[in-house]
Amino acid sequence: MSVSPYIQPSHPTRMLAAVLYKPGDIAIGEVNCPLPEPHEVAIRIHVCGVCGTDHSLFAGTFPAQYPVIIGHEFSGEVISIGSSITTVKVGDRVTVDPNIVCNLCNYCRMGHSHLCENLSSMGVHKHGAVAEYCTVSEANVYKIPDTVTFAEAAFCEPLACAVHGVDLANIKQGDVVLVLGAGGMGNLIAQLSVLAGASQVIISEPILYRREKALLNGATCAIDPVHQDVEVELRKIRRIGADVVFEVAGNLKLQAASIRYTRRGGQIVWFGCSPSDGKLEVNPYEINDAEIKISGSFNNPYSTGRAIELIANRKVRVDNLVSHNLSLKNYLDVFQLFGQSNTLKIMVHTN
Repeated sequence: MSVSPYIQPSHPTRMLAAVLYKPGDIAIGEVNCPLPEPHEVAIRIHVCGVCGTDHSLFAGTFPAQYPVIIGHEFSGEVISIGSSITTVKVGDRVTVDPNIVCNLCNYCRMGHSHLCENLSSMGVHKHGAVAEYCTVSEANVYKIPDTVTFAEAAFCEPLACAVHGVDLANIKQGDVVLVLGAGGMGNLIAQLSVLAGASQVIISEPILYRREKALLNGATCAIDPVHQDVEVELRKIRRIGADVVFEVAGNLKLQAASIRYTRRGGQIVWFGCSPSDGKLEVNPYEINDAEIKISGSFNNPYSTGRAIELIANRKVRVDNLVSHNLSLKNYLDVFQLFGQSNTLKIMVHTN
């Protein structure tokens, strides 16, 4: 088979990848290396972060199109470019927005492309980045400064999601913010809340290691919900409750409890990814009477460039959130490590 002229002669033909065949069935093996279409670039992946969504895909609580190469938080180097590419070149260091939108549906044309009716995402609906190589549309590729490491750049996707969530919260100077869950996302949201002007950022997290990281990164108070009553501890700090509550764990009980933790007129952001078949029982009278605003937060619209700037200018710290570094061939260890007491952010390296 002849190779299209826009493919670099050195472009590999086979690669190692983590393929999810169905819930609970994932394997590391050799697959064909993708070739870029005219509007795409091929990337040599250096680092891919592990997301809670990846674990949910493996567990079967989040729907996917199988088989699929898992992973969507990544960075790497451009190795080949399609014939129509104008903004990046071979050798550029890049990160990626993994969400592909149509730009044609009503939501896209209303400026809400993250709610696109035809949305597809790398690592979920199309092949992702726990692999040696991938191809991505030029529109989704962002160059990163030389001062940002590949490991730091792999945080750009989750940080962009956190930026969007904090935007939705509309934090005001002096606000009291409560973050339920201090995993990687909770830690990022806590840091962004401080940057947004919160005077108190309280985190609730059962794992000591994660609480300690959040305090190191700017949280003002940490609650252990296993041994402390979150509402009692919160009201010692702010009698009327928090101005803003983020639920970051995707835990239905925590989402219900967030209503009790919020002051009258306050804002709740349900950020965590809940089970797709989850149900929540709430008292609408309480929400109406207290004029509590509840918002979901989905994806990372127009936030990737901002995330790069935050990391490049050292406004958000990500390096100390990494608890484990794995090689691609050992990726399956992720599912034993995920959620353990000494685990925060797991990074997969391909070299």
